[in-house]
Amino acid sequence: MPRDKDRADFDAGRKEPARSFLGLREDPLLKAVHKAIGGIPAWLVGGAVRNLVLSVPSAPDYDFAIEGDVKGAAERVAERLKGSCFILDEETSTWRVAVKAGLTLDFALVKGDILRDLSLRDFTVNAMALDLRKLIEDDAPTIIDPTGGLADAGLRLLRMASPDVFDNDPLRVLRAFRLSLQYGLEIEGRTRLSLTQKAPLLENVSVERIRDELILIFSSRGAARTVRALYDSGVIAHVWPEFKGWSDIGGYDLLAHALKALEEAESLVNNITDETFPGVAKELKAHLGRKAWHIERKAVLKLAAFLHDAGKELVISREEGRLRFIGHDFEGAKVVSEALKRLKFSNRLAGTVAGLVKNHHRVFGIAQLAERTFRAKAHLFRASGGPDGVDLVCLALSDARATRGGEDTELYRIALELLEFYFRVYLKKRPKPLLNGREVMRIFKVREGPEVGEILTFINEGVEKGLVRDKTEAIEYAKARLIHKSK
Repeated sequence: MPRDKDRADFDAGRKEPARSFLGLREDPLLKAVHKAIGGIPAWLVGGAVRNLVLSVPSAPDYDFAIEGDVKGAAERVAERLKGSCFILDEETSTWRVAVKAGLTLDFALVKGDILRDLSLRDFTVNAMALDLRKLIEDDAPTIIDPTGGLADAGLRLLRMASPDVFDNDPLRVLRAFRLSLQYGLEIEGRTRLSLTQKAPLLENVSVERIRDELILIFSSRGAARTVRALYDSGVIAHVWPEFKGWSDIGGYDLLAHALKALEEAESLVNNITDETFPGVAKELKAHLGRKAWHIERKAVLKLAAFLHDAGKELVISREEGRLRFIGHDFEGAKVVSEALKRLKFSNRLAGTVAGLVKNHHRVFGIAQLAERTFRAKAHLFRASGGPDGVDLVCLALSDARATRGGEDTELYRIALELLEFYFRVYLKKRPKPLLNGREVMRIFKVREGPEVGEILTFINEGVEKGLVRDKTEAIEYAKARLIHKSK
């Protein structure tokens, strides 16, 4: 059932329809569309109407159902708004107009008539429309609602618009969970039963569409609840089969820890203040709000938090009654990279998340050093890819909080130290490597090849352990490692 405040907001919108419609009626973009298409019958449909009745802000896109020349209408709108126009879906005769700042307007041909068109949509709250002419010109426009979307919005319910919703487009199974998360809607009982039964059809959906829904889930608040629901319903097996068995791997509940880490990561990104991150709050918030390959870094962090222990399932062993997960960071990086690439995440994004998984113990390692030297801290960020090192510190905090059930005060202090070092020092003064490849070949008398890389790895290992601070120590440490290896 909806929360009292949700219901009060909804009721207020229904009692004062004129005020509710005022924002849309005065929207200069809608006025421009109305003028551009002339007398062609057109309806505002989809998200803009849904958000209106749910009393939530509209997304930066508009959907229109058009009777008549869709292409011509879209071209006239594009000309008026100085945007670009292109075909989006030939099968449904849908055209898109792209305007400044990522704003899009989609124009689709009405299927039969507007009532039939709406009845073919996915969920009742998405199956409402406003006549565009009446919206702009009439004092009291009414919402066209053939499937009961208004009533369901009042009850904060997500209900399928017809019994064959998931057969017509199986992606709606995943979309139901995402819409429930985004808009605080409870999935209605029959709808939940149907989507569970139809979940296997997701295997016929393009992985790109599944990827986009997952991105939206991890970009939203409360992602852990939705991921939990994907497991409880069995849908996860048809979305991420690589990770479907996490609730019990040899007696260990990996899913519980992964979800807790995800919750802690979300709590971190949602609570960055001068009190929680003194001295670096502004920079950290800006960093996590930036986009990396079209996805905000905060969503990348949450994705990594959920997947950081993925390798445990592959390496679990029991020694003297104790579970061990030796090498789970490296094995996890492999399986995470493969899973993300299968879903057509970009290679760079897959590499970033896999890198966070692989390196998620690094911060704990540097925390154990008696002295965290300038070079040891710099190496942490250089080895983890610079900006990705900030995410790594946040991941370590999230993992520790999930494991300990609270704050590790010493790790928290060290995390603040590392973040301040990155934003105040590293970005301004990045240290050069103690030795480069040419110097290694000259000093150690080796030819160009794998041995050079091995020696550089030894040096970096020493830096990370706090044992190497200058060039002399680097040479001595590498020689000692080579001697130990040869024995």
